[in-house]
Amino acid sequence: MLKRLFLFSLVLLGSTGVAIAQEFEVKKYELNVTIKPEELKADVQAKLRLVNLSDPNLADRILLDSNKPRFAFYINLKAAITEMKVNGAPATFKTNEELRSNLLRVYTDLTTEIASARELEVDFTYSLPAADRGIGLRIAAGESYLLPQSAWVPTPHTPFADHGADTAPFSLTVNAPAGLKVVSSGIRKSENSYEQSMAGQPFVIVGDYDMVTRGGDAHPVEVFLPRGVNDTGKQQAQRLAAEAERVIAFYVKYFNVAALAPFRVISSQARSLSTITSDNFGAVREVSFATVGAVTVDDNLFRRDLLDQGTIELMAGAAARAWVDGQVLLRGRGTGMLRDALPVYLVAQYMGERFGAAQREASFERYRRAYAIIARDDAPLLMQSLLDRNYTTSMFNKGAIVWRLIEKQVGKQVFDNALRASLSRRNVDALSLSGWYLQTQQGKPPQVHPLCGLSRCISFKEVLLSVGADRRLVNEIFSNWIEAGLLPDFAIGQPQTTADGVEATITNFGAGEVTVEIVATTDKGEKLRQTVIAKSGEFGAVKFPGGTTLVSIEADPDKLYLQADYTNDLFPRRASQSEAFGQANLAFSKNDFATAEAKAREGLKETPNATILQALLGRALLAQKKNDEAAKVFEAVLKSEPLPLQAYGAANLGLAEIAQEQGKFAEAALRFRFASMSDLDAATTVAARDSALKAERGAGAVKIPEDARAFLVKFDAAVLQGTAAAVNPYVELGNLRRFAQSLVVRKPSTWVTEALRAEEWDASRTAIDVTLKIRIEGKDYSGRAVYVISRAGGKVLLSEVPVFDVK
Repeated sequence: MLKRLFLFSLVLLGSTGVAIAQEFEVKKYELNVTIKPEELKADVQAKLRLVNLSDPNLADRILLDSNKPRFAFYINLKAAITEMKVNGAPATFKTNEELRSNLLRVYTDLTTEIASARELEVDFTYSLPAADRGIGLRIAAGESYLLPQSAWVPTPHTPFADHGADTAPFSLTVNAPAGLKVVSSGIRKSENSYEQSMAGQPFVIVGDYDMVTRGGDAHPVEVFLPRGVNDTGKQQAQRLAAEAERVIAFYVKYFNVAALAPFRVISSQARSLSTITSDNFGAVREVSFATVGAVTVDDNLFRRDLLDQGTIELMAGAAARAWVDGQVLLRGRGTGMLRDALPVYLVAQYMGERFGAAQREASFERYRRAYAIIARDDAPLLMQSLLDRNYTTSMFNKGAIVWRLIEKQVGKQVFDNALRASLSRRNVDALSLSGWYLQTQQGKPPQVHPLCGLSRCISFKEVLLSVGADRRLVNEIFSNWIEAGLLPDFAIGQPQTTADGVEATITNFGAGEVTVEIVATTDKGEKLRQTVIAKSGEFGAVKFPGGTTLVSIEADPDKLYLQADYTNDLFPRRASQSEAFGQANLAFSKNDFATAEAKAREGLKETPNATILQALLGRALLAQKKNDEAAKVFEAVLKSEPLPLQAYGAANLGLAEIAQEQGKFAEAALRFRFASMSDLDAATTVAARDSALKAERGAGAVKIPEDARAFLVKFDAAVLQGTAAAVNPYVELGNLRRFAQSLVVRKPSTWVTEALRAEEWDASRTAIDVTLKIRIEGKDYSGRAVYVISRAGGKVLLSEVPVFDVK
């Protein structure tokens, strides 16, 4: 019998007949990794402990079946596999490329011995080259990582099919370069080994870190920050740890389940994959990695003095995964609704708990705006795959909104009880979204998977019904919003006085038939509420007593439903926060600062806490030389919580300009640096760094390390030689291979670098602002760049070029 969740794992859902299907679940991963920066690769020994879930009769059919089944696994396309063993015996294996998933399929013949084994072990020995830094795989002297996105561990399923990711407990031992810290999730068994008892996907990050701890045994948190950061970075690490502790405390209370391991916040050099210009600055930024028990944050965060809203939300979403994904196995079609959308819904709950109910609703408003871009062309949530282009935008935003819809319609208490019951390791082994059924062949009705009689597998939909939700309502929600892509569009007309009273037209320009609430506000402030069925393409009406004076009327005021267009729900219509910002920003871009100010103030009357709009107001005031008024606006922005990064950057930029005008050069330089580290866009970043240079000169604070100056001289000389042998010794190839190759392919006849200023980022890295004068093939180029040089193993190398705006 399958007694506990991680003693035996369960079967793939959605299989088409189990008669001859071969299915395995991973019981545990055991991994031994050696990081080799000098060879730009990692050597891996992986042991997969598997549970065989196939039909017992399959072993008798292998020799007679014309379509020979294979014992197959999927891994990174570049993996060089040297050995495969099954139950300790060497296996002859073959490989082929899976075109759709872009993975390598490794397989051996499925023998009767394998088919009949109830449990077995499979060992792989392989190397993973990492000549170029990628989102999920990087091997370099300063920082290396192997993340699930890179498919660095062999698995029996791809994460793109109905089964979902092969999550399981894992143990991990890493041989890393001396002086670097090894970080993963779970319990740290030694300096280089971890044991994760929750269901997860193995990962490892190696870097030069200091560590801050907080929360004790109840709410354990570890923050890994770059070693040797300044006081600003150290204070920021403390803020991160304090916020993460609040997040863990929230989930411990919400789920009534203790934290099983520390939550780790890990700094990562996640700025760009290659050199960039103002044209592609935003497009090449990497996304943070979030998993059960850990999250990465951009190391620029440790060069700011405030935790922005996005970072808080990122941590809250990542921390939720230990309770959503780590406690039980999530399997089957629609898994993304549980694994990816549910943590985003929980982020909004945390924001409401932390900053007030208005912030909870503001979170969902951001989700609505983000999803609106693709709403008209999106697929149903149940059909979404990680291979879909819109998966992240759809699942993270629409999915969270649908979770809110379920909560509102079944009731908060019922919904919370269903979540806690579903995600309980004490009661559940594996969880699906809506059912544990196998589609049978030849017209036979679907059957409950036979293993559900032996183990504790449930569906969230079933749990909702068991805790008191109305069956008709639940079926309707799942049918309309998860299994199908219902998208209504409510429109409310201007109230008209008629012989019967006051009447307003309501219609649904979109799809579906939805019961929607209408709220009218009278001239006395009274709220009049009605519900009406809005049918697709039909016009209806709501009526109020004669003599009533309505000042506004709105359909779906709580924005319960997804819609194709939210702008026609209210009469009289008013500009949304984003529209007000767009109008003000357009005027600002045309140097019409008075209009920009007026539009910003108009928008702030409706949404007074819109900090991005407040910051733009400050910019408009500053442009009109209203410095004192602008300073008050900027200072108020920086005191707001939670603060979007865009508002943080704009407010610091404004205060820096004011300080510079007043001759307060040290303060101006500091704020310009904060603004540049906000990474708003390339033009703003370069402008802020240029202004920081002027302020530092005014303060007499420009200092460029001598080894950096010497490096630039040598690098210029190497570039002029125009050979790989000359250039490569000065470049960290794991990061900048293509950049180094471009210097050789188009050999310059002139390459002159002038160092302008430097920032000591941490113990091993210095960022240098430079100007470049280049001549290639008879054409002259010039511009600005930012070089990051690293010091590791006695070498000084160019490790990153976060800005390269040379034209």
